[in-house]
Amino acid sequence: MTDSRSVQYVDWVEMQYTDVAGRLRSISIPYSSGVLQAKVDSSSIGIDDVSESDAVLIADESTLTYIPWLSGWSRTICDIYKSSSARHSVDPRFITQRLEAYMRELGMEILLGIEVEFFVFEKLNTLFSPPTSAGYRIKLVDRGGKGTLSNYHSSSDKLLEYRVELVDTLTKYFNISVVSHHHEVASSQLELSIGAGRPTNTGDRVQTVKYVAKALARSRGLKAVFMPKPLHGENGSGMHVHVSLWSNSKNLFYDSSDSYGLSQFARYFIGGLIYHARALTALVAPTVNSYRRFIPGFEAPVYAVWGYRNRSAAIRVPVARGELDTRVEFRPPDPSANPYLALAAIAMAGLDGIRKSIDPGDPIDRSAYEMSATLRKRKLPSSLVEALDELSLDREFLKPVFTDELLEKYVSAKTREVLEAAATPSPIEVLIYQDI
Repeated sequence: MTDSRSVQYVDWVEMQYTDVAGRLRSISIPYSSGVLQAKVDSSSIGIDDVSESDAVLIADESTLTYIPWLSGWSRTICDIYKSSSARHSVDPRFITQRLEAYMRELGMEILLGIEVEFFVFEKLNTLFSPPTSAGYRIKLVDRGGKGTLSNYHSSSDKLLEYRVELVDTLTKYFNISVVSHHHEVASSQLELSIGAGRPTNTGDRVQTVKYVAKALARSRGLKAVFMPKPLHGENGSGMHVHVSLWSNSKNLFYDSSDSYGLSQFARYFIGGLIYHARALTALVAPTVNSYRRFIPGFEAPVYAVWGYRNRSAAIRVPVARGELDTRVEFRPPDPSANPYLALAAIAMAGLDGIRKSIDPGDPIDRSAYEMSATLRKRKLPSSLVEALDELSLDREFLKPVFTDELLEKYVSAKTREVLEAAATPSPIEVLIYQDI
């Protein structure tokens, strides 16, 4: 336990785990000084058929922490097993663990830092009563704007107080290193930057940030929303991933002789991201709503191109201060992604680029939104249907780490999601077409 109190004060443990779609789920059990285990109905969470619907959760006790807003409670992140001795091939956390083992075989280590953007609303009320009612109403905490009206560097007292509590809670109770935090460009939007770590630990941190952010918002009568594009006409929320590869304490992305400090090794990694970008979107931008974010003019990527410092590109090389800071930023992901699957897929795409020496071409030095017709062939998918089709055609690069069973369950779950959304008219459709 990371809390200073004695473990004897803990009565209950929230056993948390992640399903294929990326939702954090849990079952609560009495605290025991023995091995923390629990059984779950795996068919109800989409990882098994009803004919074999028992799975075992085994706690990773290094993640056991006190829940500061629940007296006598702690939480832990769990691995999913078929039995007490056999891992479940559809456990998303198992995929990043397989990635780490694969990297060790290659003699390398991958570090991943995350920028998580999300909204905090005063209210978000939905009305859905088929077949006659469907709609929503959002009440903002504050209004954003562009240019001189932007509140990028400030926030309302209510959001500032919430942000301070969130960062303090993550740091003191959940061992998460928050590098920076601020109000983002859109109305009622915040961003947290999380320090770099290994894939599994970074996936755990993303899930923890979402868990804590939602809980603290509820306690203040607010609503934390990680949906990528809830507001019309404003920026959506991304989950930018910063990547570096290391071997024997050497940053393989750094080259002191290059004018930008970027190695050929890093360029090949970028080449892999560009080559597999269309398939990657199915895993890093995995909701129907994700594709409302991929439109020009809102600082979200539209084309699979790269550049230095260029925020309109899908892959950006930020300004670095020497070897320790040199990294590649992948901008298409959003916070609705299953972080374990997204991080592993990004790593495998880049590694495929290194293995095949895929040249990324020249970096772009202008807005990607104004690109020529030739480069527009690199456009990211415009829908989840299109992205899933791309993943079905381009998935071999994932195979050393991803299991076939997980990919099949994932595509099946996302296809059902697409069909459910497609069957429901949206409010804008009713507005536009009611008088045709």
